[in-house]
Formats: sequence, structure tokens, C-alpha cells
Amino acid sequence: MSQLDDAIAKIPKPILVFIVLFLTLIFIIQQNPLSDGCAVENENFISNTKGFLFANTDKNKRVHYPQIKFLKDRCINGNSQGACMDYFRGLKRVVDALKVTSEKCYSKILLESPQVLITIKEGLKIMALVAWGDKPPESSSQRLGWLTEGDIYTFCRLKNAILKLITNEEYIAFRNNVYLEFPDQWSETIPLEKRADMPRPRAFKSNINPKGTMIDKEIYERSLFSLRCDLYQ
Repeated sequence: MSQLDDAIAKIPKPILVFIVLFLTLIFIIQQNPLSDGCAVENENFISNTKGFLFANTDKNKRVHYPQIKFLKDRCINGNSQGACMDYFRGLKRVVDALKVTSEKCYSKILLESPQVLITIKEGLKIMALVAWGDKPPESSSQRLGWLTEGDIYTFCRLKNAILKLITNEEYIAFRNNVYLEFPDQWSETIPLEKRADMPRPRAFKSNINPKGTMIDKEIYERSLFSLRCDLYQ
């Protein structure tokens, strides 16, 4: 018998059993680190947004790819309540899924699914653009465009969500980039037949668009971004 075997033989059995169990537990933890709960929350988020944001597999094991691109393009091209209804419903599913997720797990979700933040940004931008229309609203009272009250709730939930995912400075930079896309009214000096071959005039006056007719304060007041979302909680 070796010295090691002899030393082990001298250890009382209860203590030996405890040592073996302790070493086994350490090995298991090293191979499978204890979860902080975010893995489960991330799985729940994916499950709650399958079909829209993530692919879905039916009972016959057929994979159905996410519909977000198709629904988004249909909304942009149709620019109407009917064309955008399913896209807006999908956006609502995303923010509803985030709402029941612990905020401590947001970073894990964004790390593993960066398309979540992209989806929220695109949703805010598209909703703001369709509400704006093809020319600046005449006043803040017309900033909702054809959007319904339910659509406004979705917009505000998107806005609340993004403010939890990025800093306020990042949000302002994002919003200012959307300002650059708001269309302006065509000049009456440009004939209708020539407009199809020309870039659409943009309303926001900036360094890259010196011909714009509106400053950022005016854009803000007439756009969806100035909504008091505390009234739509």
C-alpha cells in the first residue's frame, strides 16, 4: 500500500465521504457555473417574441423565419394603418417582453441579441416618420398623423424601453439622426414631373442640409418625439 493509500485509509469514513462530496460539488460548479437567472429570462424573451423577432419552429419541426423585415417593409411602403398594423403589433410584443424581464438582464439580452436595440430604434423612427407624413405637420396638434391611440401607446413604450437600454446622450443623438429624415414640402417652383428624379427635400436645417426650413426645436414640437408619454403609461 502506498503512503497516499495509507493516509486515506486512516481518514474516518464520515470525513472521507464529506471530502469526496465537497470535491464533487466543486467540479460540478466549475463545469456548470451557477446562473444569475438572466439565462432563463433571455430564453423567455426569445420565446415571447418568436415569429416576429426570432425564428419559430412548429410542431412539425418546420422553421418559420422571423416576419419583422417583411412587416416593416410593408409598413414603410404602404404608410397606412392597414399596412402597418401587424408591424406595430410586433413592436408591442417586443416591448411587452422587455417589460416582464428584469432590467439587470437587459445587457445580456442586448449582448446575445443585438437586433433588439436595432428593432426598437427602427420602430421609433418609422412611427415618427409615418406620423409626420410627406410634409411637416402644420402644428403640434397634428403630429399624430393617422396613428391610433393604441399606436401611440406602443410608441411611448418603445421610447421608455430605449431610455433604459442606452444613455440619454445616445438617445438624443439617435433622435437628431431621425430629424434628418423628416421630409419638407416641395417648393412650388419645382414642377411635378421633375420631382420623381430629385431627392426629397428635408425639413431639418443642419450643416448637411443647409436648405432645410426648420430648426431642431420646431422639428421636435411638431414630431412624435415631443409627446408627453407620461400620459400614455
